[in-house]
Amino acid sequence: MRSCVFAIGWGLILSSGANSAIMPIDNAARLFAARPSAFSPDLSPNGDKIVYLAAGPGASSVAHVLDLTTKSDKGLVQSSGKPERLSWCNFADERWVVCRFGGEVKELGLIFRVARTVAIDTATGKIRPLGTRSDPTEGGFTQFDGEVLDWLPDESGALLMQRNYAAQIGYPDRIGVDHIQVDPFKVVTVEPAIARDLDYMTDGHGAVRIRSDARTDVEGLFTGTMTYEYRLAGTAKWLPIPGQGEDFQPLVVEKQSDSLYFLKPLDGRDALYRLKLDGTGSQTLIASNPNVDIDSVIELGPGQPVVGYRYTDDRSHSVYTDGATKALGEALQQAIPDMPLINFIGRTKDGEKLLLHAGSDVDPGVFYLLDRTTNRMDPVLNSSDLIDGSGLAPMKAVTVPTADGRSIPAYVTMLKDLPAGPHPAVVMPHGGPTDRDTWGYDWVGQFLASRGYVVIQPNFRGSGGYGKAFLGENAFHEWRRVMSDIRDSADWLAKQGLADPNRMAIVGWSYGGYAALQSAGMDPRYKAVVAIAPVTDLKELRRDSRGFREETINRNEIGKGDQLSDGSPINHADDIHAPVLLVHGTLDGNVDYDHSKRMLAALLHAGDRADLLTFDGLDHQLDDSNARTELLTRIGDLLDRTIGH
Repeated sequence: MRSCVFAIGWGLILSSGANSAIMPIDNAARLFAARPSAFSPDLSPNGDKIVYLAAGPGASSVAHVLDLTTKSDKGLVQSSGKPERLSWCNFADERWVVCRFGGEVKELGLIFRVARTVAIDTATGKIRPLGTRSDPTEGGFTQFDGEVLDWLPDESGALLMQRNYAAQIGYPDRIGVDHIQVDPFKVVTVEPAIARDLDYMTDGHGAVRIRSDARTDVEGLFTGTMTYEYRLAGTAKWLPIPGQGEDFQPLVVEKQSDSLYFLKPLDGRDALYRLKLDGTGSQTLIASNPNVDIDSVIELGPGQPVVGYRYTDDRSHSVYTDGATKALGEALQQAIPDMPLINFIGRTKDGEKLLLHAGSDVDPGVFYLLDRTTNRMDPVLNSSDLIDGSGLAPMKAVTVPTADGRSIPAYVTMLKDLPAGPHPAVVMPHGGPTDRDTWGYDWVGQFLASRGYVVIQPNFRGSGGYGKAFLGENAFHEWRRVMSDIRDSADWLAKQGLADPNRMAIVGWSYGGYAALQSAGMDPRYKAVVAIAPVTDLKELRRDSRGFREETINRNEIGKGDQLSDGSPINHADDIHAPVLLVHGTLDGNVDYDHSKRMLAALLHAGDRADLLTFDGLDHQLDDSNARTELLTRIGDLLDRTIGH
């Protein structure tokens, strides 16, 4: 643990300053490929313990319980990562924790995710399933056993869970809500299970107030249309939510004000509203931003009132609407100014202690425990025990002009003490495609920068968070505009004197891998291409949707007609002349492994230099420290051979 204690308002900071230096490939690969030392923590109701997940060897993860009083730390349960993976663990009471396991499985040629929820006795290690079980006599199969809706802060050792009850094959699952007492185990029905695609939302204190219904067609496929209903407090009748539209997004029900916080468009961007659930239909605009969407609301713990909201422009911002929380946020910024990305993770039942995380572009971050009665804040866990912010490359927000007279946001990452440019550079488009890059720690970008490369990450049009006009139809339909924005980003980097136009490579993951391949076929400047889990054939991507209930939605998003052929890198292998490294896991449920296999064959047939790095049994995220080390090593070797550092 980093040896520091902050007192709110004192402004004490650890210095982080060594001069940057280009790292050897093997050192850099091991450092930046290492999975988190601590993630997804939760604070116990009385604040004496923290349960958290930590990376184990390879793809494995271990749930730990840290006793803050005795400083003892013990492993509770482990997942191999092939395929089952721990997603999170939370306290139900001081003794029992609830954990979620998930993973990709392959059956009858289809890869899909399954997930299970269990309670674990921290004293004995006893494991108790909380979700429903498949009944083999009925022939049904439960893909997801359910999800926790409400941690019931007014009770101990109990929760509300939306549970899926498997039906016979060919019939839809039944979905209901149950009150579950963990020990002694007891289940009481709150909402009877019915055969509709429902999702419920509570007020954080046990009352089910909102439900949504995903509409389907005659074949049982989702149409993409949702309807929303609410209940008056203390009643059972469902009523339509007034003013709901296509882009209506409910966020949280606040019991204290009997209100629903939700997002809906205002002037083309998501704004935050509050709707009274008293039958009056009264709506209040809480926040909007002229440039970007409002992202989410801020609560200090389950069932607590909303105290602010977040939005992201060049970086993430927290705006506090509650006076006491605003003062706390300002004090935290003063205490840890080098780690401005601050998020509240959990609180004790009495609210006197808060668990929070702080990080930055050069630091994965630290989890702190804040005692609000003494204003003392202690570091309790490191996101990474290997990285403390020393010598890493800062990330700078920039604006890139585009060929059609507009502009897009982007980020440039480079070591602080590189000599004057130009330098070899890497363009790194993001995945999604409706994701966006944000200011913060990025392990791939930091690896590339540590090797002396200048990295630019463009938020091309089609990225999310900037409103409907910027998003456009989507980045598959409008792929030409995306590739133009990526090309303009490379041009801008060279015009600034940062990048050598003759020593540039392109690296991307998922849609970013698709964009890397498609860009390389259109722009001969790239001397190397790395495509991780890439989409390579839009027609195949449409076929990959068959057998899933999202088939219609996915096919509409991908498009049809000539764009499927013109927009597929596999049809332009003859136009790619740089060496290509393809990387893929065989258990990828997002983009099938076949995309990379067929792309490799097409590149080799065209006489190109290409290779495929395959990770057996890993999914889209390649969440395995050994695999990621090999991945970064191979990228480093390829870039050294082609553009040098």
